[in-house]
Amino acid sequence: MWVIVVYDISDDEKRNKIARELQRLGLSRIQRSAFVGDIDSQRFKDLVRIMGKLVTGKDDILHIIPLGLRDWERRVVINGDSVRREAVSLL
Repeated sequence: MWVIVVYDISDDEKRNKIARELQRLGLSRIQRSAFVGDIDSQRFKDLVRIMGKLVTGKDDILHIIPLGLRDWERRVVINGDSVRREAVSLL
């Protein structure tokens, strides 16, 4: 399944650790605080467990949004003056 992870974490060290863990789990950065990846159900469980341990601040928040392949393929990417309905390269 495809997942999008977005977060708002105030502590720089914790935010960097979360980013490293997301990359270790196979997700790719698409924005500063947004990652995406195609993961299996076990990796999804790992993602939820690990992020649950890392996101502990009162004002911290992290969203894990599962998507089907069809949803991912229907995404629209707006970049500057262009609008694309095609696959986007991951950072």
